Amino acid sequence: MTAIARLEIIPVREERMSDQIAAAIDALDQFDISYELTPMDTVIEADDVSEIFAAAEAAHDAIDEDRIITSLEIDHQPEREQHTTDRVAAVEHELGRSAQG
Repeated sequence: MTAIARLEIIPVREERMSDQIAAAIDALDQFDISYELTPMDTVIEADDVSEIFAAAEAAHDAIDEDRIITSLEIDHQPEREQHTTDRVAAVEHELGRSAQG
């Protein structure tokens, strides 16, 4: 993968948000990306950065609320093959142990 992104979508509402987050995650399945849902955001990997932009837009559009806050942070290195698992493994190598607490 040449691009790794952090996508955070917050439907602004009083009650729980899980149904709207599920709709956003479901929208990601239409794209040629891999993703991992975390408690705070979703990490996305793609070979083409345009796929990340398109997937983020679809996820944002999948939210049915009057107010939505969306943050997208992309690390794009087209000349380098990179994966989220490699980044975690590098930190764990330095720690000499798993990074899980």
